[in-house]
Amino acid sequence: MSTVATSKRELIMATAKSIFIEKGFRGTTIANIADAAGIAKGSVYSYFSSKLDIVRALFLQSDEKNQFLVDQLLENEDKKGVLLLEAYLIQEYQEVLNERSFIQVFLTDDMIVMDSEVMSVVQECRINYHLSQQKVLLQAYGKDISPWLYDIVSLVNGLLQEYTVYLTLDDADFSIKRCAHLVAFCLDSAITALSNSTLSPLLTKENFPLTQNIDNEQHQRKKALKLLETIKREAEDMAASQKSLVLETSSLIENELSQPAVNSTLIRALIANLRPYAELNVYRKRLADALDVELI
Repeated sequence: MSTVATSKRELIMATAKSIFIEKGFRGTTIANIADAAGIAKGSVYSYFSSKLDIVRALFLQSDEKNQFLVDQLLENEDKKGVLLLEAYLIQEYQEVLNERSFIQVFLTDDMIVMDSEVMSVVQECRINYHLSQQKVLLQAYGKDISPWLYDIVSLVNGLLQEYTVYLTLDDADFSIKRCAHLVAFCLDSAITALSNSTLSPLLTKENFPLTQNIDNEQHQRKKALKLLETIKREAEDMAASQKSLVLETSSLIENELSQPAVNSTLIRALIANLRPYAELNVYRKRLADALDVELI
C-alpha cells in the first residue's frame, strides 16, 4: 500500500466520522463522504465496501490508539499504585470526551449495534481493552494481585463505564480529574481490601467471560498480523533501502506465524531486526508483547 493510499484511506475515515457525527449514520451516504473528502465515489469503494465497513475501521483505529496511549503511559516505570491508576483513568475519560460525539452516534443507531461484523470488531476491541487494563494494574500493584486480576479489571470497568455513560449519553459536566481521583481512590481501597481478605476470586483466567472460549495462541497471532500490517504501512514513508528491509522482515514474521508451531527464538530475532527504526519502536514493543517474546 502506497503512502498516497494510506493517506487517502485515513482521509476517508476522518471525513466519514465527521459526517456521521453531523448527519447521523443513517443520514450519511457514501456520496456525502466522497464529496466532503474531495474524491470520487468509486475511490471510497476502493478502500471500504460500505458505511459499516468504515465504522469497523474506525473502531479498530480507536483500539490501536488506546493501546498506543497505554504503552506510552507505562513507559514511566516509576509511577506505581494509585498514582498510575489515576493517570490511566484521566487518560481514559479524556478519550471519552474526545470521542463523545462519535460514541453517541454508535450507541443510538440500531443499524450499527445490530451488525454482527461490527459487534465482532467491538468484541475484539473489548478483549484488547481488558488486556491493556491488566498491564496497567500489574505495573501499578505488582504480581501479588494476580489472583484477583480479573475481578479487579471488572471493578475498574464497572466504574469507568458508569461515569462514561454520564459523560456521553447524559452530557454530564464534571471535572474528569476529580472523577478519576475519586474512582482511583475507591479502586485502590478495594484492591487493598481484596488483597488482605480471605475471599476467593470470582473470575479467573479459566472462566473470564470475554476470553474463556478464545484460543489464546490464535488471538495472539491475529493481533500480531494486524500490527505487521501497520508496520508495513509505516514503512511506506521510509527510504527505499529501509522500506525493503522492513517489508522483508515483516514477511518473514508473517511466514513464521503461518506455521503450526512458531519458533519463538526466530520471532525474537526478527523483531530485533526492526530495532534500528525509531519510528517503529512502539509497534515493535507491542509485537513482542503480543507474541510473548523478549524484546531485544
